[in-house]
Amino acid sequence: MPQYPDIFYNPFAPPTHPVDTVQFADTLRVADSVALDSVVPSFITSGFKGSLIPLPRMSYEVLQGWNLALLGLLLLLIVLNKQLYPRQFRQVLSIPGGVAHTNQLLREWNPQRSFLCMSFMLGYVLLIALFVQKSFVVLSHDAPTYNVMRVFGILCGCMAGWVLLRFAILHLVNWLFDARETVDRQTTVQFSVSIFTLIIMVPLMLLLLYNPSKYFVWAGVGVLGLAAVVRLVIGIIETRVSTKIPAFYIFLYFCALEIAPVATLVTAGWRYFSQGSVF
Repeated sequence: MPQYPDIFYNPFAPPTHPVDTVQFADTLRVADSVALDSVVPSFITSGFKGSLIPLPRMSYEVLQGWNLALLGLLLLLIVLNKQLYPRQFRQVLSIPGGVAHTNQLLREWNPQRSFLCMSFMLGYVLLIALFVQKSFVVLSHDAPTYNVMRVFGILCGCMAGWVLLRFAILHLVNWLFDARETVDRQTTVQFSVSIFTLIIMVPLMLLLLYNPSKYFVWAGVGVLGLAAVVRLVIGIIETRVSTKIPAFYIFLYFCALEIAPVATLVTAGWRYFSQGSVF
């Protein structure tokens, strides 16, 4: 018989160490089986006896191709105005810094006749209309109704009418009380705050388009509310400087022009989304 090296297995060689073996019984007593079943759970569990009710998935598409094109045009508008009118751009943004900046701006040029302010107001109307439309989509979860160009056009018309109404009221005040300097200061303040709002709302709109969350909607509402408060405070200061009217009457005037219409619109929107009716 051939000899195998130690490193190979030799099937004919007897084991050098005895192996302990234990005899197993193929059957168990009935009592032991019952005891084991009561301790160890069954391997096969019982089937699912309930019924699955599918829930409708609330999904909607907020971002559309023309949205990014519009935001790109607004960014291009900001860059072009800054490059073409650098001094005027800085002067408009410095209006919240104090009355002296407003005096210097009004001595050099008229914001109501400048391309910079008119183009920014157009961009402001388009951006706010887009924000309101996407807010309707996110809060109502009804994309087929609100996320269409027709709704955007209606909102643009409403925003343009709102802005024109504010300027028309200022010119009416000028015609009634011959307060030309006050009207110029108020329009300059409105231009400045609108440009600041436009610059802040563009990145916020990008976040809202790519992450349609109600938190970004309320953040945008907070920005617009803060802009309204800043415009109110600066407007009162500018009016107090240019006229001798007591501050109390100026505050009442701004309540009728600024606070009351905005509060009415916000209340109507809140009732529409919470109760389904404005009234």
